[in-house]
Amino acid sequence: MTTPDGRSQQLLRQLVSALRARGGITALATSCHQQLPDLDGVTVSIYAGSQGWLLLSDSGPHADQLEDLQNRLDQGPRLDAVTHGEPVVAADLTAPVACRRWPAFTAWALAHGIRAVFTFTVVHDASPIGVLTLYRGTAGPLTAQAVEHGARYALAAAVLLLDTMTVNRAGDLHMTMPAGAAAVQQAVGMVMAHTGADADTALHLLRAHADKHARPMHEVVSDTLAGRLTFRPDPPDSSAG
Repeated sequence: MTTPDGRSQQLLRQLVSALRARGGITALATSCHQQLPDLDGVTVSIYAGSQGWLLLSDSGPHADQLEDLQNRLDQGPRLDAVTHGEPVVAADLTAPVACRRWPAFTAWALAHGIRAVFTFTVVHDASPIGVLTLYRGTAGPLTAQAVEHGARYALAAAVLLLDTMTVNRAGDLHMTMPAGAAAVQQAVGMVMAHTGADADTALHLLRAHADKHARPMHEVVSDTLAGRLTFRPDPPDSSAG
């Protein structure tokens, strides 16, 4: 085990420097995925208070849907990781313990070919503020090397988030959103204005549209911001009354 001033810290500094050169936090998931090609996907998300969960970086299919699912169900490995402040390992989602812990989440994940999920907490000031999630279509534990990489990328995420954070005179923390995440928030605002939905529902509508039409989330967001795609309120239920 290396000391805080040993090789592990050197590798962390090198990783953070390389990610900054590639665009910062938004490049993290792709970089991690490239280092661990046996994974099917990687996501980085943070909890932003009243704004809810924000997906800052992702790589691989089903990333948006995986995040959205945990938002809607209020269950899943990511939420447990933040609640308990420690990594959550679900090496086989068909295992009874996983099915009991997250019944709706595991049913959806398995239906979409996701068999294993591993989360690493992103920590700021000793408190978990986000999660790095690795997922895979085959069951089984991560290798020791993959665990080491995941832990290092979670540490890098915490460092990179500091690049976007400022503290005002009142001591409140403010984060400048990466361009991609900021665009999603703008699109969410437009959907809210069009439909009267709350933020979580508006985000779900965007992701559901992307999923239904097999389109990348960034394209749906771009079309929404440009006015090429609009969302309308649900019609009243004619059977009610």
